[in-house]
Parts: sequence; structure tokens; C-alpha cells
Amino acid sequence: MSFDKLQLDPYLLARIYTQPIIPGKKAPVAVVTEAPPKVKFLGENQKNIALFIQNDSEAYLNEELFNLLTNILNACKLGMQDIALINVAQYPAMPFTTWQTALPMKQAVLFGIDPASMGLEAISNYQLLQVSGCQLICSDPLQLIAQDKVLKGKLWMGLKQLLGI
Repeated sequence: MSFDKLQLDPYLLARIYTQPIIPGKKAPVAVVTEAPPKVKFLGENQKNIALFIQNDSEAYLNEELFNLLTNILNACKLGMQDIALINVAQYPAMPFTTWQTALPMKQAVLFGIDPASMGLEAISNYQLLQVSGCQLICSDPLQLIAQDKVLKGKLWMGLKQLLGI
């Protein structure tokens, strides 16, 4: 049998020659973008304000802390429809930039979460930080804020700065 009469299936040829046969010509490579993860949160996020908590024992907050949070939101003239309450315990080691692609946010508060665990630079609590177009403050955990008036005052000052109230 001679090679003159040899016929190969085009699919087989494509599988054999994955690289271009002619040097210098490169086929365009399809860029695969990873879809952001589907994030569960409480609220409607109408004003793109993300509140991050870490609670391993419950889905979000117990009744006492939830009441505290709603009182804080009411003082800021906000409601649950304006924010997204996210429990990061369900998403371990997810960087903040991934959160930003998964959920639209203009402002964020980290309640008792180490900024380094989200890939952020270390900042002191209640200091405003700008991260890729999002203003962010770190706060003490809600459990501590509920018991300490000084921390409530610090949180209030930080929220006034963050939200412009």
C-alpha cells in the first residue's frame, strides 16, 4: 500500500496535530474565564453594601445579634433590603477580590474577620480602606460590640465615615 492512496479522517488529523504545522502561525487560544461562585446571602443587596460575618455554628446570626444588626442598620437609615449579609464560614479562604466578582458591592464591613484571611492588607479596626473600587472597614465581632458601648461608638464612627452619614 502506498501513501498516495492513504486517506485520513479530518477529525483524526485534528487530534494528531494539536499544534500548527506551519511555524510562526499560532491559532487563537480560547480564554476560559472562571465563573464566580454562587454566593448565598441574607438581604436583597439593593444598595450594594456587603456585611461579612463568620459564624460556624449558625447559618447567619442568632436572634439577639440579628436584632443588634437591624438596630445598627436602622440608625444608618438602611434595612435588610439594602445589604447582603454573608457568612464566610460557608466559603473558607475565598479572597476579597473573588467576593467582589461574585457579589456587586460598593461598601463592605468585615465583622470580626481577619483581613489577611481574605487576602487583604492588615489594617486596624474602623479604618477606611479602598479595595478595587470598594470602600471597606474592619470591625470587632458583633458578639463583642453587643456587650461594649465603646465598641458601639467606634463602629458608629466607622459607619458614618463609610456610608457618608
